[in-house]
Amino acid sequence: MDELKITKKTEPVMFTIRVDKSIVDFYDDLAKKTNRSRNELIGLALEFAKDKIIIDS
Repeated sequence: MDELKITKKTEPVMFTIRVDKSIVDFYDDLAKKTNRSRNELIGLALEFAKDKIIIDS
């Protein structure tokens, strides 16, 4: 029998980071082009990056 798995929604958390102005400018421009918020785009980028990071030990 097929199952429908329902998971809890994650809780958004606010935090502050300092980045180079060129990064802010990039995401501001991308936000205008895609009609999405800068916050949403940075969240998507962080979600994408978390599975791509390799720790060289």
